[in-house]
Amino acid sequence: MEGHLTTFLEGLKELSIELTETQVEQFKTYYGEVALFNRRLKLVGAEGVDFVIKHLLDSLTPLHLFKEIITKNSTLCDAGSGAGLPGIPLAIALPEYPFTLLERSGRRAGFLRNAVAMTQIASHVEVLEQDIDVVTQQFDIVTFRAFLPLEKVINQLNRILKPGGTIGAYKGKRELLEEELAPLSDSWESQIIELKVPFLESERTFCLLKRRGE
Repeated sequence: MEGHLTTFLEGLKELSIELTETQVEQFKTYYGEVALFNRRLKLVGAEGVDFVIKHLLDSLTPLHLFKEIITKNSTLCDAGSGAGLPGIPLAIALPEYPFTLLERSGRRAGFLRNAVAMTQIASHVEVLEQDIDVVTQQFDIVTFRAFLPLEKVINQLNRILKPGGTIGAYKGKRELLEEELAPLSDSWESQIIELKVPFLESERTFCLLKRRGE
C-alpha cells in the first residue's frame, strides 16, 4: 500500500477522519492481505489505488453516520462480508464496538479469519461462517455493501436485526435507490444520504432503514 498511502491519507483528511498510527498500519496490513489473496479467491475487482478509493475510502465515507446511530452497547454486523467490506475498515476505525462479519462462503470466511488475525482486530471482530437464513443472532446495526436490490434482501436482513435496529445500506445512484425503496415504504422508514467519496466520480448514497413503529 506504500505507493498509494498518500491517496489514502488525503482521502481521510477530506473525510475529516483521524486515525492513529496503529490504525493506519492495520489498514496497510489489510490492503496487503487482500492483494495477496485477491486473484486466487477473486475477492474484489479493483486493485492498487482503485482498491484504496473504491473500497477502503468508500467503506469509510459514511463513518460519521455510523457514529451518529451507534450507542454504547451497539452490536454491528456486516452481512455478506466477502472481502471484509465494509466490515473490516469500519472495525479498524471503530475499535470499541463489537463487529460480526457474516459470510457463507468457506473460502472467503477463511480469508476473513486470517485478515482479522493479521490486522489484530480479533478482540472485537468475529467471523460467522453461515448463511444468513440460519443465523440466530440479532444485531443493533446491520450493514451491507452489494448490488442486490433492497427488496430482494430486506427480509433476510430483517431476520438478524434487533427490534428498533437500523440497516445501513451502501448504494449507488439516488434515483435507482428511490425506486428500490418505493415498494418498502409501508413497512420501513428510510433516510437517503448522498455521499462524496474522495477521488471517486461515481454517485454514491447511503440509506438508513428502520422498521415502522419501532
